[in-house]
Amino acid sequence: MNKTQLLELTRVNLRYANPQVTDRARRKGKSGKALTRALINQYLLSGVLFLFIYGATMFLIDFSQMPGFFTYYVALFSILAFSQGISVIYNVFFESQDLPAYLPLPFKQSTIFAAKILVVALTVTPFVFPMFVVFLLTGWRAGIFLPVTIILAVLLFLLVLATVFAVCCLIVFGLTRTKFFKEHKKVVTSLLLGISMTIAIVGIIFMNGQSSYSEVGQMDRNPITILLPLFQIVANPFSTSGLLSLAGLLGIFLVLMIAVKLLILPKLYEQLTDATTAKGAQRRKYKANQNLGQLLINYNKQLLKEPNLIMQVLSTSLLMPVIFIVTFAIGGSLNLSHLDFRFIGVVFLGGIALAWMTINQTSFISNLISLDQENFHFVRSLPISMSKYMQKKFLVGLVIQFILTGGIALIGSFLFRLPLIFVISFVAGALLGSYLLCLRFFARDYRFILLEWTSISQLFNRGAGNTGLVLTMFGSIFGSLIILVMYGFAAMYLPFWPLTLGVLTLIVLVTIFWGRYYQKNFWTNFD
Repeated sequence: MNKTQLLELTRVNLRYANPQVTDRARRKGKSGKALTRALINQYLLSGVLFLFIYGATMFLIDFSQMPGFFTYYVALFSILAFSQGISVIYNVFFESQDLPAYLPLPFKQSTIFAAKILVVALTVTPFVFPMFVVFLLTGWRAGIFLPVTIILAVLLFLLVLATVFAVCCLIVFGLTRTKFFKEHKKVVTSLLLGISMTIAIVGIIFMNGQSSYSEVGQMDRNPITILLPLFQIVANPFSTSGLLSLAGLLGIFLVLMIAVKLLILPKLYEQLTDATTAKGAQRRKYKANQNLGQLLINYNKQLLKEPNLIMQVLSTSLLMPVIFIVTFAIGGSLNLSHLDFRFIGVVFLGGIALAWMTINQTSFISNLISLDQENFHFVRSLPISMSKYMQKKFLVGLVIQFILTGGIALIGSFLFRLPLIFVISFVAGALLGSYLLCLRFFARDYRFILLEWTSISQLFNRGAGNTGLVLTMFGSIFGSLIILVMYGFAAMYLPFWPLTLGVLTLIVLVTIFWGRYYQKNFWTNFD
């Protein structure tokens, strides 16, 4: 493999994966290697943020004495890597439209494959980087010489990720090679979504359902047997079991690499070309006697029916809230059937907090304008009201976000056994939060509008890219927790009606100000 070509292709794919960040860096005078470093730093910063947040809690756990928690965290981040890997690999290889640019160039198929996989790794790794901390802390607490611990942690982290990505590649390329995929592309894409989502949710629920046991004076979880060899590698690297485990992991890795080399690389160009042209039979229902408003609504609904978009949105913005709710509900950690009425305002704010967790730059509403691509300019050239067009587009996105966030809120309410009045409060808060955030992210889509995109991930990375997504995710979680805890304590000790009316007044004022701000700074652009 030509290393120079690999590096250049990787640089090109980095720029292609995040065009908004690339343009912003170029405006700052960065080019060549400096530009590449700036793009890589975006991913590194995301990884550092995850390390800081998870590392603070992991540092308190002695993983060398608690193999159950070791295997739990490794399994957790492996599942996240798998679910993200499936969607990102499919998106980077099969939904990007850059293949024609490579065909006339003297690049080997293996080089193009390696460059794209490196970009996949850079995209997914920041979200699973805490697994490296688990390896590092385990070896350190076990008393292994620090340089050896660092080398083992890096090696094991890379081997586990490479193994997960190899399995993802075999699944994605295996399914897309079938005749069924060529005839029913959307069905297979939906199947990939189902596989990744099901494994993630079922796997994490299963792990959280495992009982704990006492060991060495501490509470540990039942270890996941299949992952215990990884524990032996970092906790007892020079023992017979540690060396055999490392040899076994290397063997599995080599077998998977050979499978990728023999099954994927020889026909990479052909498969990507076939997948690009595979659309399947599409039948559109003709609806007669539609007025302009109905036509615009149906058009925008069609934009959101792409399975790859659905797969990306559900895995990035809805997966974690669903896992969080189902895990706590099934584990029995939260039973709110006897919640005091004085906390009804806290529950309402909890609904708004749920909206902050589920609506971000990867949501449907956040990309609905850019999904038009060249049609956006075409619509502007038509003798129709652009204001009406944008309002109908916003309405479609708003209703979908209402259904998603409100549905999650309703499911969570029943799983946590909230009384009926609290169910209404929680769902109402979720819907209000959804409306406010839909305004924000719909306007954000227009501010960062990108009509020449060739991959859905380009839309998700607009603005601050992965770093912004991570900051938004954890900022919303920690900010919501702080506000809810403060309001909860206030509800316990302060008079109910003055406190509730004061908070309600504040919410009404914020809502009015929020709406007027976007009316003045966004909607007036289309009058």
